[in-house]
Amino acid sequence: MTPLSLPDPIGTKPRHFTCLALAMCVLATAFIAERVNFWSRYWMSGPDVEFGKRQVTVNVGRTRLHLPLELIATPRQRHRSLSSETVFRTLRLSMAWPALTASQGFYGGFGDNLGSGRTILVELESNQGRESLRARLDPFYRRLARGGEIRGPGGLKILTLSARGSAASDLIVYDPLERNGFIARCTRKSGSSKAICHRAIALASGLELRYRFDQSLLPDWQELDRSIVQKITGFRTG
Repeated sequence: MTPLSLPDPIGTKPRHFTCLALAMCVLATAFIAERVNFWSRYWMSGPDVEFGKRQVTVNVGRTRLHLPLELIATPRQRHRSLSSETVFRTLRLSMAWPALTASQGFYGGFGDNLGSGRTILVELESNQGRESLRARLDPFYRRLARGGEIRGPGGLKILTLSARGSAASDLIVYDPLERNGFIARCTRKSGSSKAICHRAIALASGLELRYRFDQSLLPDWQELDRSIVQKITGFRTG
């Protein structure tokens, strides 16, 4: 039986281990503090604090887009666009009208809160064959409308879908001159003083463009529609 023996002493003094442990604690504390500071600024101010005006390349379904990172509306999608997860089913953007640059002060949520009314919320979705709002105009919305069509801003026609005796809080607005022209649905939620209009356009390669805007922008519908389509088309690289 081989006798057991203790290893020879290495000559290291105990206070060296104490210093090493303290140094590791200091480094860990500094790292945690840096991460807390980063995420605090991230959620309070949005990721522009860190990312600046970078350009990113992403895919919505089969459509590739190259666009400014600051236009992406949600922090989660901004971070995904900088990682290897750059394929989206739905990509959400926020723009300020009329320049269609990044909407200052819009971070996080993607509801119908359009701030001052100059913010345009855009959704790009990979969609194959969804029925358009225009296709439901004659067989569906005209039958639901209260009364006949009335004249709207900028040559548009308006159908009121709200129940009789209630405020006109649900409207269909459309261009009567173009068969497949402009059409949007404008709704005002209970307790809100603003009506939000929703517009959807089918682009090529199964890409659907949807955008929301304050109803006060309806008089500029032609320029609004043309500018947004041109802006999104300009981002496409394939």
